[in-house]
Amino acid sequence: MNAPLLLARLRQSRRSSLLVFAVTLAALVVTAVWFLAARSALADAYGRLGDRSQALGEAQVREQEAQLRVEYARSARELITAAQAHGLQPEAWGERLINLRQSQMSREDTANLLTAVTRGPDRMFGAESFELSVTHPDEGLFDPPPPGDRAPAPLSLTLRGAILFRTAATSDVPLPSSGAAP
Repeated sequence: MNAPLLLARLRQSRRSSLLVFAVTLAALVVTAVWFLAARSALADAYGRLGDRSQALGEAQVREQEAQLRVEYARSARELITAAQAHGLQPEAWGERLINLRQSQMSREDTANLLTAVTRGPDRMFGAESFELSVTHPDEGLFDPPPPGDRAPAPLSLTLRGAILFRTAATSDVPLPSSGAAP
């Protein structure tokens, strides 16, 4: 073999190898840049997906709330219709709030107050809280104390609620003639 020919082939092989290496390195760099861009785009897509999923969940909650409001409105209309059918027109009734907290009252006053809030054709009472108790340990709530050397102890009454009373006559029920509203 001829030495100069061998050296020429070696140089050409070296250039070919360097050229292949350079092309491969350039392809690797381009692929790495494309991979980083694709990974960034994937992260953005997952972020948008999370935002859309959250917005969808919030929209579904708002839809359920709207459906409940529609159902409440329908139920309210049915109640108003039923109330009017039974002579309970809202314009014919007034309302007073009662709020007694741990009030000390005699048994007679307590009986009169409870009689005043019992249901009748001209009034209705809706209690939010009711508590009646004795204030003396020797006395019972349902048994009057025996007459003796001391006066009966007062009762403790807690009563909170709204009393509805008729203020005008309706078509089928006249206004009671007893006088003033409670």
